[in-house]
Amino acid sequence: MTKEKNLEISIDTYPIVLCRTILPSDTKAERKSKNKKQFINLRTSLLTIKDTEKNREFCIIAHKDYCFDGATIPFGIGKGNMKLLMPALFHDIMCDNKETVDYDRQLSSLIFKHLLIMCGVPRIKANFMYGCVDNYQKLFGKWRKK
Repeated sequence: MTKEKNLEISIDTYPIVLCRTILPSDTKAERKSKNKKQFINLRTSLLTIKDTEKNREFCIIAHKDYCFDGATIPFGIGKGNMKLLMPALFHDIMCDNKETVDYDRQLSSLIFKHLLIMCGVPRIKANFMYGCVDNYQKLFGKWRKK
């Protein structure tokens, strides 16, 4: 568990993430899917977030077999870095299911940053990545309630 800046974050079981391998027997659709979302979660995990400032709590479930693209951060600091897979998994879930954090884009970015720090990413790098992700989501994330 981590507690920082009005957020308490805990996880019940850490996910197990593997790279999806393209096989000769894969269909064209399977190859396209694996190229777009290279990683798969093999264990269901529950992330609990308490926002003490706004007195609210969120639970995010990373379901088994959820596929995602990993950390698509610029300048080559994202892809292939194993420390980033768990934070990227939960951030992608929040982006795919914005209601899980009550459509709060900034909260999703803060959770991502705190997960990075929990996974051993240096604070300066986590802050840089947070800024990249948050600004991208501001411009292209479509975080409005439907």
